[in-house]
Amino acid sequence: MLKKKLAGIVLVGAIVCSVPVAAFAENVQGDATASATSKFHPIKQLLLEKAQAFGISTDGKTNKEIKTELKAAGTAKHTEHLNAAAAKLGISTDGKTAEQLKTEIQAAVTVKLQAKATKLGVSTDGLTNKELKAALKAAKEAKKAAKEAKKSEAVNKKAAKLGISTDGKTTEQVYAEIESALQAKWAKKAAK
Repeated sequence: MLKKKLAGIVLVGAIVCSVPVAAFAENVQGDATASATSKFHPIKQLLLEKAQAFGISTDGKTNKEIKTELKAAGTAKHTEHLNAAAAKLGISTDGKTAEQLKTEIQAAVTVKLQAKATKLGVSTDGLTNKELKAALKAAKEAKKAAKEAKKSEAVNKKAAKLGISTDGKTTEQVYAEIESALQAKWAKKAAK
């Protein structure tokens, strides 16, 4: 009797457990079928978007054909950029490979950066082009700040001569007050 009860419990347990598993399996199969029939392929979608960006028609083409055209378009775009950069720097492109142009462009950029550095008094020793660009940017900002400080000092001196307070005012505000004071002074002189 105990064996019959135990067998009955095991049988009921197996039935209870198998129902959710069967339902889950059906849902998984249904989802797989739905996704297979939806025709959404992320790689194909990416290729279509890239092709559209390059203006390449994809009608009736395989992924491989689209990839080949994208690669050619990318190479052409790269060459176009190199030619434009070379022209801007006065470098002839006749008979040169993309790699040769790239090397000449990098060399010309280095020369230009070094010339700018010399003009601004920035040392180029051991600096890469990227580091040199950062140093030039910092030097330009420092030069601009010094120029602004000099301008502010000159405006403040003129304001002091005219008896204008500069406390809590920007250089532009003080300058506007100086202009107004000078115009009033000139108007008085003209009226005499």
